[in-house]
Amino acid sequence: MKKLQKMGLALALAVGTFSAVGGALTAENVVEYRQGMMIGLSWNIGAIGTMIKGELPWNQKKVAFLAARAAQLAPMAYEGFTPETAKAKSHAKAELWDNLKDFEQRNDTMVKAVVKLAEVSGGTDEAATRAAFMDTVKACKGCHEKYQEKE
Repeated sequence: MKKLQKMGLALALAVGTFSAVGGALTAENVVEYRQGMMIGLSWNIGAIGTMIKGELPWNQKKVAFLAARAAQLAPMAYEGFTPETAKAKSHAKAELWDNLKDFEQRNDTMVKAVVKLAEVSGGTDEAATRAAFMDTVKACKGCHEKYQEKE
């Protein structure tokens, strides 16, 4: 997984570097960027999920740490859904591009849910944190079920 983290960081740096110097990114670069952000989200939300399921002991501080990182990544993924990536090889269903307003609203719902999770998990209320986690997962699934191709 460290390789995936390094890849995500490298892609984020590359996107920033290319943008800063006016370099042209390919659609494939942009898809790799958004997939890197999604991997980062999955890494952090998934780790919280292992505690929710009882596979790891509950650790409120760790949950807050993971949720804060997810809240940083959540709005970044949407930046990778650009019109020029519509035909690029990815997991995005074709209907996503015909329903951009709905996709954007679902993304906003996800971002708000992750931010709320980060805020709530910073406290000491485990039940509220668990509820915020479930809202986050619901928001993620709402978009994935409609707009993500299954592998």
